[in-house]
Amino acid sequence: MPHDPPRVAAIPDELLATVEAVLDRLGVDAKTIEARPSSTIVPEPRTGDTAGERAIGLLADLNAASTISQKVELGGTIGEGGMGVVRLGFQRTLARAVAVKTLKDDAKSERATIKLLREAWVTGNLEHPNVVPVYDLALESDGSPLIVLKKIEGTGWDELIADADAVRARFKADDLLEWNLRILLSVSNAVHFAHSRGILHRDLKPENVMIGEFGEVYLVDWGIAVSLRDDESGRLPLAKDALEMAGTPLYMAPEMLGGPTSKLSERTDVYLLGAILYEIVTGRPPHAGEGLMQLVAQIVDSSPPLADDVPEELRRVIRRAMDPDPDGRFESAAQLRLALQGFLQHRDAMALADKADARLAELEARLASASEDDALEAREPVYRLFGECRFAYKHALEVWPEGEAARRGLARAIEAMVEYELSLGEPEAARTLLAELDPVPEALAARVEEARAARRAEEAELRRIQEDADPSAGRRTRAFLGVLIGTVWSLMPLVPELARLFGYDLERSHVVPLISEAVILAFIVGLGIWARESLSRTRVNRTLATAVVLAMGSSLLMHAVEHLTGSDATVGATFRHQVLVWGALCMLCAPAIDWRLAIPGAAFAVAFVVLSIWPSVVYYALAVCNEILLVTIAVLWLRREDIASLREGRRRRMAERRAWLRERLRGRRAEA
Repeated sequence: MPHDPPRVAAIPDELLATVEAVLDRLGVDAKTIEARPSSTIVPEPRTGDTAGERAIGLLADLNAASTISQKVELGGTIGEGGMGVVRLGFQRTLARAVAVKTLKDDAKSERATIKLLREAWVTGNLEHPNVVPVYDLALESDGSPLIVLKKIEGTGWDELIADADAVRARFKADDLLEWNLRILLSVSNAVHFAHSRGILHRDLKPENVMIGEFGEVYLVDWGIAVSLRDDESGRLPLAKDALEMAGTPLYMAPEMLGGPTSKLSERTDVYLLGAILYEIVTGRPPHAGEGLMQLVAQIVDSSPPLADDVPEELRRVIRRAMDPDPDGRFESAAQLRLALQGFLQHRDAMALADKADARLAELEARLASASEDDALEAREPVYRLFGECRFAYKHALEVWPEGEAARRGLARAIEAMVEYELSLGEPEAARTLLAELDPVPEALAARVEEARAARRAEEAELRRIQEDADPSAGRRTRAFLGVLIGTVWSLMPLVPELARLFGYDLERSHVVPLISEAVILAFIVGLGIWARESLSRTRVNRTLATAVVLAMGSSLLMHAVEHLTGSDATVGATFRHQVLVWGALCMLCAPAIDWRLAIPGAAFAVAFVVLSIWPSVVYYALAVCNEILLVTIAVLWLRREDIASLREGRRRRMAERRAWLRERLRGRRAEA
């Protein structure tokens, strides 16, 4: 797969000496490497490979009694490599199609034979879903090996790794990055299994991974694999003896350049897995150069560039897997696999956080234009957007509790809504939201508490105003005093008429009404002191108490003035003017207390007009008006249940009195 290599910088001075030392001891064809850096470098066999010769002899003994033609019928060629060829075969014993790998006619040699056999032995020892099964191994009549493999119908990963359209069409995968990472997870699983058997692959790259028609993943080409364990069979080359440069330069780890002692380990394959991950993310292999020196310098340095848009978590995985120092890498392919699984899981959380970020941006834009005067309909989108982004952020944190982006976004959304609730004058709602923050910003918490204190003070003032205007507060006391005072007041105008019946004319003397009204006023003041707590509780009660005192006080003042000045005005004339004053007081109290007080006010006004025509009926008119006022007070402040309670109390007292009288009568009869 063609790649556009990154622009190569000059080799730093601290690397130059190391690179030159590596080039001095490589002993490989530099021109070949520069021309084909994506091809696998296979080291020349060491002189006198007795272990390999023993392995070939062992295979010859095992196949002496049988030939491959008796087992497999060979067909046409289905693939070719540098030295090998893969032919279609039919396994007679199991009646199934197989693949048969052998050497090209012009590439047959002891070296090629040992390489192919060792690949078969390695693969045959790795029974794993992601490793191509080996069915059989035999020799042709000329001694060339034949490997019978499972026939795979698929495509090299290198042809699909950057082809989103092909992946979507063949595997219904819309997310190319996730699809590639899941392929790498399968490869990592196969590598970890091989490591558990002591095998290093050494040539991990997309080209050596086959993707089946149904998404099967197979790690192939174990031709330069080495063993970390010596089974003394000679079947597998040992990692401790691998001192030459081997592998694919575009993906190679620094220790794969060779040296006087082997530094190969499981972490070498971890590096190669990291190099594949780098290609998945960037679209190109990690190493590139304009010459062998530049290429080796990049292998030694092992810090290829990464774009800014690479997710930070994935960036850390790549850097750790491709650390130049093997001790800085993941300890195993399993650890790398877990890191990739974590990223995929976290990526889902990040996708949720991204969606939440979009909703948060809409929310902040709407909040910027919001006003406390907005109608409820205008506020509804604000709460809907907040609910959507909060739900997405919280779901993201459930998937990935350590997701800082989601945590920061959630905090920003909550703080914005706290500010919004404060602007609407809803500190309790702001406090509820604030409780979701951890930690809680001190300045914002102080503002919320300040707003709550202001709201409590405002509510206390509102309650005081409401209680002050509550007409039901002190109603029974008000009714009792109103009926009592109203009754006395209704009877008072009849006193002059009663006096006349007994031969006394009080019409000319203001002393009697002056004294009587002073007594009544003192009586009213005494009742007010007795009921001061109830009467002072509300504005209604205070207004009524003031009106009663003003009414009696005005009448008392008029009679006092008439008496002290020696006026010729009669008592009746004075009462006629008081009718007007009391009517005015009723009219003034009506809007403040109850509109029905206008009824006695109107009665007093009519009485004033009537008395202007017939002054002689002043006491009767005054009594009638006072009675209307008394009835109005009773209707206003005595509820049916109160009246029923009063009647019940009266009946109970009468029953108690009758019972007491009956007891007295029985006692007297007993004495008699």
